[in-house]
Amino acid sequence: MIKKVKHVRHIIILTLSVLLCSVCAAQEVNTFDHYFKLLPRPQTVQLLNGEGLLSTDIRSICFNNSGTGLVIPGLLSKFPRVSIPAKGSLLLKLKKELALPSDEGYILSVRNKKVVIEAKSRSGLFYGMQTLNQLLEDAHDQNVPIPACRIMDYPAMPVRAVHIDLKNHLDARSYYYKTIDRLAAIKVNNIIFEFEDKLKYKKAKEVGAADAISIEEFAALSKYAKDRFIEISPLVQGLGHASFILKHDAYKRLRDNPASDWVFDPLNPKTYELQFSMYEDAIKATPYGKYLHVGGDEVGALGKSERSKASGKSPLELQMYWLKKVTDFAREHRRIPIFWDDMVFKLGGLYQTTWDSTLSTKQVNELWEKNRSILDKNIPLFPRNCIYMRWNYEAPASAGNILALDWYKSHNLDVMAATSAQMSYAMLQRNQSNFQAIKDFCQLTAKKKLKGILCTVWDDSSPHFETTWRGLHDFAWFSWNDKDYSEKVVHATFRHRFYSPKLAGEQYEFQNILEKAVSVWDTAFIVNGDRENYHQSFKLVDMPDKSKSGQWSLLYQDRLKQAAKAVSRCDTVKHRIAEALILARRNKYSLEVFAQINELQAYSSKLLLLLKQYDDAPTLDDKNRVLRKIGDYQSEFPVIRSRLEKVFAVTRVMARPPGYKLDSNLHAHLASSTYNTDWMYWYELAMNRKVSEWLQSNHVKQ
Repeated sequence: MIKKVKHVRHIIILTLSVLLCSVCAAQEVNTFDHYFKLLPRPQTVQLLNGEGLLSTDIRSICFNNSGTGLVIPGLLSKFPRVSIPAKGSLLLKLKKELALPSDEGYILSVRNKKVVIEAKSRSGLFYGMQTLNQLLEDAHDQNVPIPACRIMDYPAMPVRAVHIDLKNHLDARSYYYKTIDRLAAIKVNNIIFEFEDKLKYKKAKEVGAADAISIEEFAALSKYAKDRFIEISPLVQGLGHASFILKHDAYKRLRDNPASDWVFDPLNPKTYELQFSMYEDAIKATPYGKYLHVGGDEVGALGKSERSKASGKSPLELQMYWLKKVTDFAREHRRIPIFWDDMVFKLGGLYQTTWDSTLSTKQVNELWEKNRSILDKNIPLFPRNCIYMRWNYEAPASAGNILALDWYKSHNLDVMAATSAQMSYAMLQRNQSNFQAIKDFCQLTAKKKLKGILCTVWDDSSPHFETTWRGLHDFAWFSWNDKDYSEKVVHATFRHRFYSPKLAGEQYEFQNILEKAVSVWDTAFIVNGDRENYHQSFKLVDMPDKSKSGQWSLLYQDRLKQAAKAVSRCDTVKHRIAEALILARRNKYSLEVFAQINELQAYSSKLLLLLKQYDDAPTLDDKNRVLRKIGDYQSEFPVIRSRLEKVFAVTRVMARPPGYKLDSNLHAHLASSTYNTDWMYWYELAMNRKVSEWLQSNHVKQ
């Protein structure tokens, strides 16, 4: 009996010891996560026994083999390279036999003041160093040691691409180099540059704008990216979106519709002479790229040319005739063609199912049952040596989008996903930087084992690129690690990583608040219209009538409630950015951009609230006092505009070059509608004119 009691006691003690060790291990992991917020999150982090290291302990970098020419990124770049490991050396080892599921994976070990990074490839070593840079950054910023640990890491998908659209503006050349460094730091491995007219084409000289980037300059940028394991490939819009080409007199004869510069005639042989010459220049500008993105989306009405009418071909047949021609060209030039795939489903009567999440599963299935045969019978028209890019920016988990992916798979067609960190919103993307859609499509890409995923950054509304970094970090996170993390966790990590560990707390979140405020700014002054599109005619809000006090405020009561919220949000954002500028260790310029956007968005709401003060004023004297306040406030707008443009101009070219020709703007992008920056303040300028006339009619001199 005594032996049995002792045995039970032993089991209890052993169990408690195991539980205590588990609790301690969990506490250690929690401590690690508290101080070290890595982005993207590694696949596994294992804490080890032994001493870690301080940020000052590394003093050199040692390669065991094949280290020649490898770029050393970030903080590590300052350390000398040695051939024999010594105390304080970072040892980099290439080991082809490592049991990792990807050549881009790595194992990073920290123990007893030593750091070893092992990888199957040089890219793996590079990504391991990027993770070590983040560890060193956090250790330095918070004055804590890196604990002994082993990180095993690898990407969830092979192609993690970012799209950069040069449609409506250029940035300083140095900014593109900085962008490459930033993307490499978060393990992005491809960039698709949409050139439009910002490449100085040698074979189509009329197309390139006066300030376009030369082929040689872009080839140098491509080499810089290649050295950081990023492949740059071009996107030259093809069948549609061709206004930047077809607006020129020299190419009008190539239009499918003579009245529109939007679409090429797919049956005119000269179409291909021109497009192929531009492709050749784009390939030379991106000599290390794997892909040639040919566009082909949103073509609209196709088949208006005399050749097309005479051919008897359907729009789908014309679309696929063009795609076959450009696909063959790409393959002949050792590029993998990529094609935006919306026209496939539009012409097949299925497009709504791919994006409309309000359709029931039953409705989606009925439409697919009815129309799938249109695609199936035309499958011989689909080039098999092409990647079909299934883009969905808002509802990738919708039933129809999944059916579209499965349709490609069922026909052994290659498919790649496309999500978005900037769709076409003015100033900045909404919906928490499109977090959920990015997460959903990355997870779907991994689950379906697609070729990879692209994150678009559209320039349709020409936002400042600095406003896209949170969305790009979301993309980098989930395209590398597709596990289920919440927006709160990911965005806290972003603030920690991008600005400072001191800004990780939710009390420093300002971007979500600013998104809501900017949504009010979009339409604050207008009864119809929006900021994404150019409207030749639009209706502004009416002005108060001094003889009908209170009626104006009643008429616009909902708008005024939103304006009051926007002003309150402005104050919150202003306070948080001011604190962030003090605490940030990195990327203060990004904060300065947001600060000026915040000041601009508040102008509209503050002016509306001043008009409410006037309408509510009980006496004529009171109204006259408010009139003067309105005039004084309106005079501040040029200052607000000047400050915003001064900050934007640190990186971006603000004006179009002399002699620039605007296209016909079929998609009516507001950012494509003026030669100067007036488009940024289209409704402010119109409202200010209206207010000035109103003030003068009330005998107020400005």
